[in-house]
Amino acid sequence: MNALIRSSPAVLIIIVLSYLLLYSYQFDSKLFARVDGDYSNNLGLVKILVDKAIQTFQNNSTKDAITHLREAYAELMVSAMDNNIKNKPAGLDALAFLLGHTIKLLSENNTTTLPKNSSILYLNKLEEQVGRYLPAISSNIENSINRTASITFPKGPFLEYKNEPYGLKVQYPHNWIIRINNNYSLPSTSSYSHPQVIGSFYLPNSTEGLPFFYIGVNSNLSKQFKQFPFTLQQYLNKSLQSKKNSSAFPDFKLIEATAANQNNNNNNNNNNNSLAGFPAYRILWTYKHSTYGMRKLMEFGTVVLGSKGYFVDYAASLDKFSKYLPIFQSMKNSFKILICNTWSNKTTTIR
Repeated sequence: MNALIRSSPAVLIIIVLSYLLLYSYQFDSKLFARVDGDYSNNLGLVKILVDKAIQTFQNNSTKDAITHLREAYAELMVSAMDNNIKNKPAGLDALAFLLGHTIKLLSENNTTTLPKNSSILYLNKLEEQVGRYLPAISSNIENSINRTASITFPKGPFLEYKNEPYGLKVQYPHNWIIRINNNYSLPSTSSYSHPQVIGSFYLPNSTEGLPFFYIGVNSNLSKQFKQFPFTLQQYLNKSLQSKKNSSAFPDFKLIEATAANQNNNNNNNNNNNSLAGFPAYRILWTYKHSTYGMRKLMEFGTVVLGSKGYFVDYAASLDKFSKYLPIFQSMKNSFKILICNTWSNKTTTIR
């Protein structure tokens, strides 16, 4: 007890918060089992659990999201209170406080009709804070993956993102951050006047060109085109026109815009002409970002069942675009769409 009294205020805050959460949420004692190893192993597991919390939240399962966050908090607390672990990163008290507050906020929103925008805000902020420790996490992420007993993760440098309401999944680098769009909503019968970004993934390093990867959908496009089915060329024309007219892309300069032949089955065997196993269009362009300067983007889009459009985007600075292009290609090739209870592009897996 005397040792606790002599602890720093930051440590005391973490300890007090942990006991509050213990009694408020009745943590499973098994979560506090002793874990041997480097602190980066623990942070790696925290990153994985926060990622899963974001996914389950998007899947309309706030209860499961809270469970993952509690496990992440418990993992963080085990190491924070272990004096045998040296060289602990600074700022973990703030991370623990944010994690605890996010748990509280999601718990309150789960029992009320309050808007979920605040939950999205805190989940994104939490993921960004965990991202501060990515250099320490990266070298030991596989150890963390292998230690996770309650959840199944693919082995290797890529993790899997799965959005059940929209029937989408993709593999992403373990050291990239997931971000929920602020206007994210569950599927509905209404038409979207703009593309709905389902998930964003990025490397939080501006010196590396801040590479971004997006996945999204245009629902009920057949109503906008007033015909069924609509064609890939129509989808390309609509996407291209929206980019040219968008204030999000100042100094827009088109490099390339092509669409595969929907009647040519050989397109499915060409990665440059397909997405999730379907014929696709490709748009390549540049624009000038107000903060990060000249950026280069590549988009692939496809039409499914004649009524929905799906797309993936890759963006990076001009000088780093080629460097991360292979990662984008791997992510694109892993992109799958759930159609009639069957995943498209079933043969593509990143190892």
